[in-house]
Amino acid sequence: MKVAILSDFHLGFGEGTERAEESFEQAASALRLALDNNAELILHTGDLFDEDIPSQETWDKTFKLFSILNEKKSDVLVVKEKKDEKKEFHFSHLPLIAIHGTHEYRGKELKNALEVLESAGLLVHLHACTATIGNLVVHGLGGVPEKKALDALKMWGPKPVEGKKNVILLHQSIKEFLPFDDDMIATISLADLPNGFDLVVNGHLHWTSEQNVAAGRFIMPGSTIITQMKRLEAEKGKGIFIWDTEADALEFLSIPNQRKFFYKKLEFKEAERDKIKARVEKTLEEILAPTFPQKPLVKIKLVGSLAKGLQQGDISLKQQTEKFKDKALISVSRNFEAISFAKKLEELRSLQKSRKSVTAMGLDLLEKNLSQTSFGNAFDPRDLFEMLAIGKIDKAVEKFLNNAPKREKV
Repeated sequence: MKVAILSDFHLGFGEGTERAEESFEQAASALRLALDNNAELILHTGDLFDEDIPSQETWDKTFKLFSILNEKKSDVLVVKEKKDEKKEFHFSHLPLIAIHGTHEYRGKELKNALEVLESAGLLVHLHACTATIGNLVVHGLGGVPEKKALDALKMWGPKPVEGKKNVILLHQSIKEFLPFDDDMIATISLADLPNGFDLVVNGHLHWTSEQNVAAGRFIMPGSTIITQMKRLEAEKGKGIFIWDTEADALEFLSIPNQRKFFYKKLEFKEAERDKIKARVEKTLEEILAPTFPQKPLVKIKLVGSLAKGLQQGDISLKQQTEKFKDKALISVSRNFEAISFAKKLEELRSLQKSRKSVTAMGLDLLEKNLSQTSFGNAFDPRDLFEMLAIGKIDKAVEKFLNNAPKREKV
């Protein structure tokens, strides 16, 4: 059997903007790519929709999108099993089995959007249950709040069915794919994935990945549309996987005619405002020199340090982005403060190593921070520190404000 594996359509993304049709166009291209490669089944790993309660306009476009499935005639029986309950689905078109994602997640007493589509006979929705089609068993666990994800996976405890091909669908963050460890962001690691499955598929994360792990073969299809503008999405385009279950062959196919995405990280050291503006403008000119069939997405990330007296809010790039708004959809993020924070942590470590008293450490920090602002030598920092130390807060604030230099207008 040839199985197409897709994820994260985010239907309805950008509603009311110039990208309003893009999620549907990309999803349609993905479905047609599956049809062109003779898929007999489609698996979807969540976030079919961008909102838990889609708008009427999104529903209308979704039903039109799903009419593509009728282009392949079929006579397929899908048996859904949950605990001791069985339900049969007879499809005359290309069958689709899906789990809900975190964007569609709703409370137990409320119907989510995929349950509605199942009631309409358009797909089979799985959550802590299985669906069998021929010699293939699909195990699915829909997206849940990240803090509860590992507990939900353990409580479900899926086991592969002997003598069958087994695939498991998940929709959660995975610790190894994130830059930091936080149980509010991710509780599942690759080591937690259940063993014995022919294929483990995870949605939610928007870039494509394929690797062998302890649990077996692990893949992430990635989204079909760029919503988050992550660096990894710029390295490999959007697409789908085709899995030949008999040959156990897996292939990634790129969606044709997709929007280009460029990600640039610009680093600065004690940079002046004009230098930052000039470099951003030059970067945009270089990226947008060629002609593109549709506006590309451009994400520019600014990091490093600013010149003395400058703050992150002082850097306005509206003029630069407006200049190229007819050529691209541009997003600029400023992360100067993160670098400054790391630098201050390092200063604290150095002070602690020198075994200075708490008072000396506090005064050194105050002097250091004031020297990096436009206050300069407006007043003796020791006077301010002593006022704060003995609790004369109002007097310290008054002294601070009386000596505050006038800010330059941007």
